[in-house]
This record gives sequence, structure tokens and C-alpha cells, in this order.
Amino acid sequence: MKLILVTIIFLVFTNVVSAQGPKQHLTDDEIIKLIDQNRPLKGGNIPPGLKFRLGATHVNGQYYLTKEPFIIEGAKKIMDLGYGIIKLWFYKADGQAHGYKYNSEWNLSKSMTLRELAQHKYYQKVFDMPFKVFALNINEGFSGASTKDQSKNLKRVEAEFYELSKYFLEKYQDRDVTFILSNWEGDWMLRGGTSAVSRWRKDSIPADAPVRVKNMIDWVNARQRGVDRARHEVGEVKCKVYNAVEVNKVYDGVLHGMPSVTTDVLPKVKVDMVSWSAYDGKSPDGLKMFKGIDYLRHYMRPTDYMKGQKVVFIGEINEHENVNGRSRESVQDFCDLIMGVYLAQKIPYVFYWELYSNDVKNGKKNQEKVRTAEELRGNWLIRPDGSQGWAQEYFSQILNLTQ
Repeated sequence: MKLILVTIIFLVFTNVVSAQGPKQHLTDDEIIKLIDQNRPLKGGNIPPGLKFRLGATHVNGQYYLTKEPFIIEGAKKIMDLGYGIIKLWFYKADGQAHGYKYNSEWNLSKSMTLRELAQHKYYQKVFDMPFKVFALNINEGFSGASTKDQSKNLKRVEAEFYELSKYFLEKYQDRDVTFILSNWEGDWMLRGGTSAVSRWRKDSIPADAPVRVKNMIDWVNARQRGVDRARHEVGEVKCKVYNAVEVNKVYDGVLHGMPSVTTDVLPKVKVDMVSWSAYDGKSPDGLKMFKGIDYLRHYMRPTDYMKGQKVVFIGEINEHENVNGRSRESVQDFCDLIMGVYLAQKIPYVFYWELYSNDVKNGKKNQEKVRTAEELRGNWLIRPDGSQGWAQEYFSQILNLTQ
């Protein structure tokens, strides 16, 4: 009976009914102590079923290890490593699914919809794998700084999200699986990219920033309307589909008053979840990471479907292994620190960036060649020779502790 009760409690948690985290208004010293108490390598309690809260992203890796289609190879590798959740890119680029060129024949048409992309044989094979959560990064349709009438584009975005959500809900209605439809780093999208001109400062905010913010609000609302409509039509099924907004510059908005998705978009929309690409939350003691999660919960407004639960998850985080003279000890200590934060804050999903390194030391990223370890910055779980990176050694250790 006790085992059954524990299982029920865990399933409720992983269905995102309890994602609020601890009571707030703690002092910095109290937060640091709480983080330390939750660090796995310092004796912190590792919850059962961690594999269904911890996963990795697979996209645009600069090498491959088999002759299988790249997206399938990576998904299998993530599953073999013991993870139960996965994050993938889900949009088209030059006839391909973005980030999955190696050993693949996508043959995608320009007119292909998101629903049709989900029906592609490569994605179908991945979706048939026994992951509990598929987080799908979808960027198409954001109009940036355009001042043109966006009504036609927004109707298309809403329709695409409706059709995709309805497809997942109906096809997998009898399966306990979750699809999270998110975007890539919303603050970079808001600013128009990652180039020097997009690295805003307090004294150089572009005049079109209000237009960009309004267009993002409208875009997020259109995506959410599509998901809401599909859920309403299909009704209650085992499969779940959620809409999420990913942010990546929390502190630019909260501390520096700059236009940001956190402070200027989240309060104006209702969304199911918020994803944080959490590099601006790095600090030696974990305080910025812990507080950043609280900021996001403060600013977000959950949809009625979430019944008041403010769900924040980690869409990206890593520590590059192959730069700045980092050691195994420093990388694994970083991983343990952030896990202490995430467990203390009861984060439902954490996606490490990433399976195969996509960051090159020199030159441009591309999948026309295969890079060696020496050419890469080392944001990997698996190196080009197939060995485990230092971060993966750590995650294997804590996953094994839950077996």
C-alpha cells in the first residue's frame, strides 16, 4: 500500500500538479543552505523517477556516431543514457528539419505544416520511443519588428498550433505522454538574433522595442489559443499538450529595466508553462539561479487549464567542458550545484544542453562536415569518440542512485 501511495504522489508531481517550489522570502544564507541540502553529491535526497524530470537536447551536433538518420541516432542515445525526457527542434530549414542533416533524407516541402512535419517518418520513429516528455522547439511565425498588419500571420500560427496539438492529443490519446510546444530563447528572438546589435544595453534600447514586444505578445497568444482550442475539442485524454514560452534574459529585465520577455511579455499573456534557457542564472553559489526561478513565477500568468500552478522548467543549461581550462571536478561541481537548485525549487523538467556539442571554437557551425573534439567547445554529454563527457558521468551517477 505504501509503494502504491508513493507512486501516486510521484505521478501527480510529474503531471505538473505540484510545481510551486518552497516558501519564499528566504534570506540569501537560507537559500544557500537549502541548495546545499538538496545537492545530490552532498547527501541531498534524490527523488524517485528522476529520469522523467531530467533529459537532454539533441539538435545541430557537429558529429555523429552511426549511419542512422541523425535525429533517430540522438534520440536512441538519450534513451540509452537513461533519460526519460527529450528536447528537439521542430521546424523546417532549406528542405530539412533544422539541425538534423546527417545521414538523412527529409525532402520537406515549403508548404508543409507542423502537423505534417510531425507525421514525417523520422519524427514518428522518435515519438514512438518510450519518452514521457517531448519538448519541441518551434520558432516559425514571429514577425519581429514588423509594423505591418499581422492578422493573417497570427491566424496561420494559431491554426498550425491547433492542428498540431489536436494531432498529438488524438494520436496518442491512450498514452501517458506529454508534448511541450516551446520556442527558442525568446529574448534573442525579441531582439532579432544574437549579433552585436542584438546585445542591448540600458542606454541603447532600439526605438522599435515596443513594437517587438507587442508582436511577441500577439504571437504567444496565437500559439496558446491554438493549443487551448485543440484541448477543448478533444477533451480529457492521457496525452497532454502544453504551450510554453522560453526566456533567456531574466536579469536584463528584472534588475536593469530593459525590455524583456520576463517583464514585458509574461505579464501580458496567459501561458501553460515558462521555460528558462538559464545561462544568465549562473553564479558560484546558486543564488541567481534560485532567484531567477522565483522571478519567473512572479511575472508569469498561468492559463486556466493549469489551475493556478505556475510551472517553470529549465529549457537549457550547461558548462562547456573544453574551454577555460575547466576540469572534471569543476564541471561536475557545477552540475551538482544546479541540481541542488532545481531539486530545492521542485523544477519538473531539466533539459541539459546538449547531447553532442554544437559549439565550435572557430568558424561557423554546419553539418556539412564532422568536427573533432579539439575543434569544439565541449557542451556535450557524449564526445565525438563516443565516450561520456564529465557532465554525463555526473548525471549517470545520480540517475543510478535512483535505480
